[in-house]
Amino acid sequence: MALSDSLAPFSTVVGGALRLQAEAFRDVHHAGPFGAVGVWIALLAGFSQAIGQAFILFVNRVRPLRFALCLVVEAVLFLLGFLAWALSTWLVIRLLFAYPITPMPVIRALGVAHAPRLLAFLGALPYLGVPWLNLLSFWTAIAFVVGLVGVTGLAPWSVFSALVAGWFVMHVLQRSAGLPVMRLGHWLLDRAAGTPVLREKRQLRQFLADESSPPAPPGRR
Repeated sequence: MALSDSLAPFSTVVGGALRLQAEAFRDVHHAGPFGAVGVWIALLAGFSQAIGQAFILFVNRVRPLRFALCLVVEAVLFLLGFLAWALSTWLVIRLLFAYPITPMPVIRALGVAHAPRLLAFLGALPYLGVPWLNLLSFWTAIAFVVGLVGVTGLAPWSVFSALVAGWFVMHVLQRSAGLPVMRLGHWLLDRAAGTPVLREKRQLRQFLADESSPPAPPGRR
């Protein structure tokens, strides 16, 4: 059988992950080079999330070409965060559960599990954005548990525990050893935007308040 005959189409993998079907994860796990589809899904999910958060770029009045460049930078930064989460989860599985697994099955499973986050652009919806993103996060976590259980045979509770522990380890590292990397990411985004990007909610509220306040009458300071 030719390799192309054994490769599940991209849309089939995404659809299977959205429906929480373990077969979609096993198809990718045994598909050789096509296993990289997990990384592509994570990258596209980062791009979708960047679109959903593009309000920040509008507030900062980023020009169209730079706007598109910022979306690409944010997608790449999202991908790096995804890889850090996958590797942290892999370390937890190896050290805590002593399960002999290489990083690639974890990366593939977590990548395919990010299929729900392809809909993250809907996070831009007023009032519904935050609940929608929370739902996608929960959906992604369940998809990862289903996928890695199907690939490794580990118990669902063990996989879920490793996922949460890996997420915790990643965030601890981000706020310690990973601070230089985060600062580099902010610098790259500022360079892509051509201006320092306002990120803090307090700064954004103050900026919008200043923009909406009426100008002072002539002659008054």
